[in-house]
Amino acid sequence: MTTNLSRRQNPLPAVETVKSVISLVATCLGLAIIIIGLRYTMEIFQLVFTILKSPAYLTGVIQEMADSIGGSAFDLRLDGRAVPLANIMALTVYCCGAFLIAWLTLAMMHTGAKIVSLTTDDRSAVKHLLRSAFGMSAPAGAAASDPDAADRSAGRPPS
Repeated sequence: MTTNLSRRQNPLPAVETVKSVISLVATCLGLAIIIIGLRYTMEIFQLVFTILKSPAYLTGVIQEMADSIGGSAFDLRLDGRAVPLANIMALTVYCCGAFLIAWLTLAMMHTGAKIVSLTTDDRSAVKHLLRSAFGMSAPAGAAASDPDAADRSAGRPPS
């Protein structure tokens, strides 16, 4: 009779297992989003360094954009000189597009970081990271002895 009671009282581990699996999937999704953001960030830095090394790289791109805007139709004549406003507008559009892409990349990485932060317990994540980085050589009591654990536990319900 006691064996039937013990089977009925243990549905909690199944729920905890499902919760852990969902948390793991969400954490992996957050990490994937962060990695995608890092890839785009590297491409943006590569573009910036390419432009700094060789400013002529932008000449063809800006000229094509200026031609699509209207080319010399927007030129401003001052004292016999023509100021190519279409080129300035194309450069402005190009730079604003680069800033928009950089902002979206940062927003993507921030979203991934929030997903990871919300799906993992920060202390357990730090402990796991330290254990994986430094091995299991840390004593078991060192992680449990937290001098201000009583202060934190009073204001926050246990997880």
